[in-house]
Amino acid sequence: MIRRRWLFIVAWGALFVVALSSGVDILFYVAYLLLFLVGATWWWTRSSISSMRVKRDVSQGYVHLGDEIELTYELVNDSRLGKIWLEVYEESNWPEPLPGRVLSIGAFTTKRWKVAVPALRRGRFHLGPVVIRSGDPFGIFSAEHRARYDALVLVYPRVVALPYWQLPGSLLEGNVLTGRRSLQATSMVMGIRDYRPGDAFNHIHWKTSARHRTLQVKEFELDRTADLWIFLDLERRVHSGDGERSTEERAVTIAASVIAKALREHRSVGLVASGRSSGLFSPDRGTKQFSKLMQYLAEVSASGTHTVAETMVETLPRLRRGASALVVTPSLDKEWVKPVLALREAGVRIQSCIVTPEEIEDAARMRLNAVVGELLVAGVPYAVSTADLPISELFHERSSVSA
Repeated sequence: MIRRRWLFIVAWGALFVVALSSGVDILFYVAYLLLFLVGATWWWTRSSISSMRVKRDVSQGYVHLGDEIELTYELVNDSRLGKIWLEVYEESNWPEPLPGRVLSIGAFTTKRWKVAVPALRRGRFHLGPVVIRSGDPFGIFSAEHRARYDALVLVYPRVVALPYWQLPGSLLEGNVLTGRRSLQATSMVMGIRDYRPGDAFNHIHWKTSARHRTLQVKEFELDRTADLWIFLDLERRVHSGDGERSTEERAVTIAASVIAKALREHRSVGLVASGRSSGLFSPDRGTKQFSKLMQYLAEVSASGTHTVAETMVETLPRLRRGASALVVTPSLDKEWVKPVLALREAGVRIQSCIVTPEEIEDAARMRLNAVVGELLVAGVPYAVSTADLPISELFHERSSVSA
């Protein structure tokens, strides 16, 4: 556009010089007419933007990898004149450019449209500003208006159903997988029954009682197990590959899927990650813990310098006897099996998931077999995640040795 502007200036200047030197009146008329047209197009371009308003709403502030967010745009023309050519687009650091739109709009008109945008990569993404741009038919002038509708969107890891992964029960008496009913209030309501003499009044379920016109009380289930800790290996040296088939992305997906399933089953879940940023979250329950862990996993990357073995050794004092743990690692170094055994001896029920690269060489396969052999001898349940194996199939063909 700047190039066209300079070409017009040079051409108009040459025309005016020729008109002066030749004295031909028609050349002066053409030069003045062109100058008038250029002035009119400049005014038209500026006025096309001055009376425009744009608004954008984001359907949600977070989304899981592979899902979509919906952007709703509203363009308002407050002018008495229609606009022939407008371009509306949005600046962002989204993995791919957000789709814009070229349109015309009538006087005193409002246009709305929606755009579905797929989430292609984990991370924290900033949307905005929204830009309205207009220009003249000759491509000489342009004008734009930037609306500061900034928004933050977090793309959480993909969460996959894990039908074959069973949460390990605790070794502590009173926290076994019994499904027994309890007279004490716990976090898990097992059912509703008729009121009996001696039942606590704070256990009465008033809505159900009103519906049945008789007192109904809540029955509680004993807590199924103690804390579940997830050790996520994010040491840069042991990861490989790109995209969703990389060891990093599959390891994060496995950790997120385990977190989601455990929290759905009312478990207290903690996370320890060996990434560049501190990644130690004490066990907790509920949606708040889910959001906290997903926000961390949304931005985490395999950029750490500590090995998963070092991370487990440092965290060992935090794990209480009777807790459960899952190690997710692509490391084929047998050294991380030693702290696994130490956790077992400390009364922690532990499982492991080894994430292998997309292409594994013979030497690496031998190291993998050596690690698996150590786990088998120690009686530690394990699973191997390959690039071709759906994550939902994990622990389907695993060692079922009791820990």
